[in-house]
Amino acid sequence: MALLSQKNHSILSKQKNLVAQAIISALAISPLYLTAAELTTEAKESAIEVITVTAQKRVQNILKVPVTVGTVSADEIEESGSILLSDIDKFIPGFEFSDGNMTQAGVTMRGVSSPNISVGGDPSSATFYDDVYMPRAAQNVVFSDMARIEVLKGPQGTLFGRNAAMGVVNMVPNSPDSEFDGFIKATLGSDNLQRYEGMINIPLTDSFYMRANILTNNQDGIVENIAMPSWNEGTKVWDLGQRAHNAARLSILWDISETTNFQLSYDFDDLEQAPPMAVGVSEYAYNGGKTPFADKAENDIRVGVEARDMYGITAKLNHEFNNELSMKYVLSYRDWQTVNREDEDGTANITRYFDTSNNEDSDILYTELQFNYVSDKVNAVAGFSYSKESVSQTTELNLTTDTAARLITGDLNNQINGLVSAQVAQMLGGNTDAHAEAAFGPDVTFDGAVQTLKSSMGLDDMDHMWNSDDWSRTLIGLGYEDQIIGALVGLGIVPPGTPLTPELIEMTGNLTYDMISTELPGLVGSEQIYVPEIFGPGYGGQFWQESVNNTGEFTNWGVYADVDYSITDKWNIIGGLRYSKDEKDFTWLIPLNDFSGIPVNQVVEMMAPGLGNSEKINNIVFPEANLAASDSWDQVTGRLVTSYQLNDDHMIFGSYSTGYKSGGYDSLEPSMESFAPETTTDYELGYKAIVWGEVVANISGYLLEVTDLQSSINSKTPDSPAAVPTIMSIDKDITGIELDIRWFATDSLTLGIVSEIRSTDTYTPDFYNGEGDFIEAQKTSVDASLNYTLMVDWMPEFGVGTTNFHVDYVFLENTNASQAGLEDYKKAVPEYFKDTKNLNARLSWSNDDDNLEFGLWGKNLLNERYMLSLGGLTADLLGTPHGRINRGLEAGIDIKYTF
Repeated sequence: MALLSQKNHSILSKQKNLVAQAIISALAISPLYLTAAELTTEAKESAIEVITVTAQKRVQNILKVPVTVGTVSADEIEESGSILLSDIDKFIPGFEFSDGNMTQAGVTMRGVSSPNISVGGDPSSATFYDDVYMPRAAQNVVFSDMARIEVLKGPQGTLFGRNAAMGVVNMVPNSPDSEFDGFIKATLGSDNLQRYEGMINIPLTDSFYMRANILTNNQDGIVENIAMPSWNEGTKVWDLGQRAHNAARLSILWDISETTNFQLSYDFDDLEQAPPMAVGVSEYAYNGGKTPFADKAENDIRVGVEARDMYGITAKLNHEFNNELSMKYVLSYRDWQTVNREDEDGTANITRYFDTSNNEDSDILYTELQFNYVSDKVNAVAGFSYSKESVSQTTELNLTTDTAARLITGDLNNQINGLVSAQVAQMLGGNTDAHAEAAFGPDVTFDGAVQTLKSSMGLDDMDHMWNSDDWSRTLIGLGYEDQIIGALVGLGIVPPGTPLTPELIEMTGNLTYDMISTELPGLVGSEQIYVPEIFGPGYGGQFWQESVNNTGEFTNWGVYADVDYSITDKWNIIGGLRYSKDEKDFTWLIPLNDFSGIPVNQVVEMMAPGLGNSEKINNIVFPEANLAASDSWDQVTGRLVTSYQLNDDHMIFGSYSTGYKSGGYDSLEPSMESFAPETTTDYELGYKAIVWGEVVANISGYLLEVTDLQSSINSKTPDSPAAVPTIMSIDKDITGIELDIRWFATDSLTLGIVSEIRSTDTYTPDFYNGEGDFIEAQKTSVDASLNYTLMVDWMPEFGVGTTNFHVDYVFLENTNASQAGLEDYKKAVPEYFKDTKNLNARLSWSNDDDNLEFGLWGKNLLNERYMLSLGGLTADLLGTPHGRINRGLEAGIDIKYTF
C-alpha cells in the first residue's frame, strides 16, 4: 500500500492522508476522483468519510458501494517501482497478469485466464485504458503518469459489457488540470536497467490545459544468448529477457463552460525487444538442459524479435444538464502492428530448428454514450456502446529443411512400423498381446514382437534420414539394395557387386533419396515405396515456412441500464441489465509452404525425361485451406445487488451477477463451426468496515460458475505431426474468499495483508495433450490454494525531510500439478512446481520542499528462481521442451525532481 505524504505537514497529517488512500485501496473501491472540492473541512479532519468513487459509473460515497474492486494508486505504483500490470497484481487478491509475451499478455481473474494467441477469440476479462476498450495485443501498456489502476472482479457485463465475463481492468491516466507542474525521474538498476520518465502539465489559458508525459525503459537480458547461426550475421541478436519499451501521451483538456469539458488525447507505444524466452530443458539444449537457470543459452531463431507499433486517439465530452442529469461521450480509434517471432526449440541444433511468428495488423473504433441521473432515492446510469474491430494476423511456422527432413524421417519410421506390424499380425493371426504370447511365450507383447522383427531386418527407427548409416541400413532392410545398385551400375557410377554402404550414400549425394521420392519406371519396379516428401542432404540449410493467414471483422454493440434505489437510509438495492450483440466474419488462408521445391537430380532426369522439373512438397503441419465463416451471438446479462449500512463504519452486501463473452473462431483450425460463447454466474457476499478507527477491512466470499470457458492447450491429434495451440471449451466451479486488511498501528506504521483462498473444480472434455496422449473427459480439483501478500509501510521521523520505507512479501501457491493431461516432460522439471516467494522493498527520502526524492529499491531480495512457463510446440515433436524463467535479485536507485 502506498505511503502518501504532504512533506510540509506533520506525521499525523501524513497519516490521515495515508488512511484515506488505504480506504481507497483496501476497500477495493475503484475509479476514484479525490479532489479538493470533494474533501470538506470535516472530511479533511477524518480523511475517511466523504471520499467519493465512480466504480459503478456514478459518483458515490466509498462506504456505500457494494462492489468487489481493487485499486492501486499512483503512489503505490511509485513505491513499488511498477510500470506494468504484472508489477501490481500482487496488491489485489484474485488478480494475476502474465506478460511473458508483451503482445500476447493475459489477465487471470480468480484463476480464469484467456487464450490470446487466437485472433478469432477474445479475453474473458475486459481491459480499458482511459475509458476505452483494449483488445488482445493492445492490453499491456506501461504506466506512464498513471492516476490509478482499478480491477473489478466477477462478471461486469451490465456496466462494462463486452468480454467482461470474469472482470474488468481499468487503467486511468492523469488528466490535464489547471496547475503548472511536472517531474523528471531516472531509475537505474540491475542488468543495466535504465528507465527515464518525464511529465509536464501546462495551463495554456484559464480554461485550456495540456499534459504530456514520456517513459523509456531498457534492460539487459538475464541469460546470454551464445547461438551464432550464419543466418543472423549482421542482424541484432537479443539476450533472453532483454527489454526495450517506449511510450508517451499528449492530452488537452478544454473547460468549455462550468458544466461542459472536452478532452482530446493521443498516445503511442513503441516496443522492440527480445522475443519471449525459450530456455531449453532438453538434452539438446545448452549444457544438456541440466538446469533452466544457466547463465547462457542457445536461441538460434532467425531475426527473433517482439515488437509493437501502436497509437490511439481518444476524445471525451462531459456535460451536466442540471444537478440531477449528466452525460459522457467517448470516441476512440486505436491501431497496432505487432511481430512476435520466437524460438520454439530452445536449442542451436539445426535439425531441430523451429520458430513461430505471430504478426498482427489491426485496429478498433470504440464509442460509448452514457447518461447519469441522481436524485434523493435514485442513482441511475444508462448508455450505449459500439465497437468495430478489423483484424489481420499471420501465424508463421518456420523450420529449416534439416528439421523438415527430421519430421519426414519420423513419418517414414511410422510407415515402416505399420508395414512390419501388418506382417506380424498376419503371421500371428492377430495384433494383440495375447496373439504374441501364444506364438512366442509369456511376457511377449505384440509391440515387442514387431520391434524384434524390425531389428532383425535392420529396420530400427532412423534418427535422421540424412544420416548415411541410418539411410543405407533402411534401404537394405526394405530390400532395395539390388535395385538401387543395379541402377547405379547402369549409369556407370559404380561397378557391379558394389555394396550399398554409408560411404556410397554420401558419395551419391541426393540420388538415392530422389529415387525413393520419384516414381521412376523401371528403376525399382512396382514395389517401390513412393514418398514424394523425401529429399536429400543437398538441400540442407534452407528455410521452410508454413503460414496461416487470418482476417476478421468484429462488430459489438450493447445497451445497458443500472438503477441504485435507496429503500431506506441504510438499505439499498441495485438492479441492472445489458443486451449485447456480437457479429464476427472470419477467414483462413493456408497456402502451400514457401519451399521452392525439390528438383530431381540431373541423373534421374536423364533416366526419366520430364521428371526433373521442380516439385512442390506438401505442408507438414498445416494442411492447405481457404475458408470463410460468419456467426453472431447475443446475450442479456444482469445483476441484482443489495447492501445494508449497519452504521457509518460497517456495511454488508450480497450480489448475483452474470457475464458473457462472445463465441469465436480458432485461428489455427479452419472450421465453419465457431466455438460457443462463454458465460459466467457469480454469487457474492461482502463486508466492508473501519474497525476500532484504525483497521480498514474488505472481505468477500464468492461462488463462481463458468460455462464453455475458451481455454488454449497444445494438442497433438492422431492426424497431426505436431502439437498445435487449440481452443477447448471447459467448465469451472470456483469458490473463494478474498480479503484486504490494513492496520494503522501507529501514526507512522501501517501493516497490511492481501490474501485469497480459492478452490476450483475443472471439467474437461476428451482431448489429446501435447504428447499425443488421449485424455478422457475428467474432473480435476484444486482444494484451497493459498495466495497472500504481506505489507509494511513505515514513516520514521528523523527531523529532516520525509523518509518512507515499504516492504512486501508475496506467496503464491503453485497449482501446476493439477493440470489435466499433464505431460511427462513437465513432470521431469521440478522448478515448474515451485511455490512463489518474493520479498521486495523500497526506502525513499524526500527533502522538506518535497521537490527532490531519492529511492533505494530491491526486488526478489531472496533471489528465488522459478520456471514461469513450460511447454512449446516441439516438446513432443522434436523432444525440445522449453520455458520462461524469472529474474533473480534486482536492486537499484531512483531519483525524482518535481517542479
